[in-house]
Amino acid sequence: MDHSLLCKQNFLHRIVTGIFGVWCFVLAFKNLLQITAVSKTYSGTMRFQALLVIFLASILCIAVCWLLSVLFSRLRPWQLLLLLFGISLALKLLVIFTIAPAEYSDFQTFRAGAALTAQGDVSFIERLPYYKIWAYQFGIEFLIAPIFRLFGRWDPVFSLVVNGVFAALCTPLIYLIGEEIFETKEASISASIGLKKRLSSLTSTPPRIASTFAALLFTVLPITVDLSAVFTNQQLSLIFLLFAVWIFLKRPDWLGGLLAGTALGIANVARADAIVYLAAFVVGVILLCRSKKIFLGLACVIGMYFIAFRAMEWLASPLQPYGLGNNFPLYKFAVGLDESSQGRYSAQMQKLLFDNEAYIADPVLRDSETMALIKEELAIGPARLFRLFSIKTTIQWAGWQHNYEILHDLSGQESVAIFGRLVAGSSLNCAYNLWDGFTRTILFTAAGISGLITAAKKQIHLGLSIPMLAFMAFSTVAMAVEVQYRYSYFVFPAIILMTASLLIPGTKTDA
Repeated sequence: MDHSLLCKQNFLHRIVTGIFGVWCFVLAFKNLLQITAVSKTYSGTMRFQALLVIFLASILCIAVCWLLSVLFSRLRPWQLLLLLFGISLALKLLVIFTIAPAEYSDFQTFRAGAALTAQGDVSFIERLPYYKIWAYQFGIEFLIAPIFRLFGRWDPVFSLVVNGVFAALCTPLIYLIGEEIFETKEASISASIGLKKRLSSLTSTPPRIASTFAALLFTVLPITVDLSAVFTNQQLSLIFLLFAVWIFLKRPDWLGGLLAGTALGIANVARADAIVYLAAFVVGVILLCRSKKIFLGLACVIGMYFIAFRAMEWLASPLQPYGLGNNFPLYKFAVGLDESSQGRYSAQMQKLLFDNEAYIADPVLRDSETMALIKEELAIGPARLFRLFSIKTTIQWAGWQHNYEILHDLSGQESVAIFGRLVAGSSLNCAYNLWDGFTRTILFTAAGISGLITAAKKQIHLGLSIPMLAFMAFSTVAMAVEVQYRYSYFVFPAIILMTASLLIPGTKTDA
């Protein structure tokens, strides 16, 4: 390949990686502002005590992950994978059987739809306009129904256990991805300074420790713990997204491409997020890779993504006649650009675009009017748009005014008994938000440092590039569409892996 082209590729990726680093610092700052705002709910000495205790708890949580990763590094690979899965599942079961809230919102819809499908009743699809417009929401029901049917159970607790198993599988997958990345980085160091010296170096961390640290960090992320309490399509989707990344790193050829593409297609059935990772695959390979074999693998990823998704859509067609896509994508943009609701769900917007009889009778008219509405929203001017995007960033990445799922039944209560003491229910949400804020501040800062260091070295591993590019792609899309705190969950592996990469000095560019 022409040397000038290689230089352009590296230069472009350095720019993207540098932007990632700067963006992470912005998000860390946003979380600091959120911490300051939330801390005002406490008064006087109580404010200082609450901040100190929760900050130390955040540090302790990360430190325990590190100590456990050092301890577990002596295990055999299969033992370590089972242990990581077991720890993750145990934590989720603890949440499920102690403080999981009652079903509500889309979480209830998903479980009820899957239960009815498992019993052979899909009449709800025709009865509810929800599944005609948001046809992709049937994907999780279609994938989960066979499991419900197999066990003959579909009650709320069982659905959360199934969800917990899916979520727990993400932990060993994070480890496997980290192992592919950090083993490569370590190999490039050992060849130049010697294995013995490497292992004795105080600045070097064995890859297995870094990979285990990443997996454990992801397991105890506040957003991960929070989503353990509800039946969501995000867990199953993330399994296939992570598997796609891992298998392509393991086998960046036609076979790995076929498997990765199939996994991305199934992930898109569960939740319509996979296109972000597919774009990251494309850009990452184009900017980093030189081998024809890898480009062939990428072509297989792209082809199988569409084939797998269409095949699943065809299989579901007897049950869901409206497909598995979004039949009204403009709505997400209309809501996302709505200044009055700050880009969040709006009952007024829902009524305007869904309860109008003319729009129900003529979807083309509805799309035309929605596009006109979007143009009006964009016409508010750069200053107001920037303010809207700033607020949406705080909502998406710093949990501004967010009521955590895990505390849904508690935060509204006047008082809750905690360790024998009565505390206001609202204070629990504030405390959780502070823990979340401190943890994110630390991790975003670490990932930002990692991004800038990587950009300065002109090199990055494809295994870091794909999650990082997915993170940046979603960050961009989130500016324009409806914003929800939990939507960012599927790109947090980028922050975790970039943070853990600080532990392993040196990098290796894919060739």
